[in-house]
Amino acid sequence: MREKFEFRLSERRSPATDSERVLSDLKDRGVDPEFSRPVAERLVAIASDLSTLEYAAILDGVSAAYGVHREISGSSDARSRDGKELQRLMDGFTGELRKLDEGLQVLSAYLVRMGALLSREGSRNLH
Repeated sequence: MREKFEFRLSERRSPATDSERVLSDLKDRGVDPEFSRPVAERLVAIASDLSTLEYAAILDGVSAAYGVHREISGSSDARSRDGKELQRLMDGFTGELRKLDEGLQVLSAYLVRMGALLSREGSRNLH
């Protein structure tokens, strides 16, 4: 016969106390309290049907899931920083292209004026 987890044996304990116990157990496994709060609420609801080994296995699973979550969110933050840096570089490049475009427009206007002057003088060569 398997040993039932402690929540079932303590009828006088409140769900809040049980939730604090789960939060503490998850914290001991390195899980952030913000991540573990919703998990603790759900785990308290089913903990009465779990053996001590099953409870420990679930906590280990939550801890592993938190590790994956942390890796994903960490790489997401890095991608976000890389994206912001790329956006900054592209904005700078766009600004430089605008300056080049303005310079080409000025040069084009100058060449049109020079061409008009030369056509009045009868010369075909611009240089």
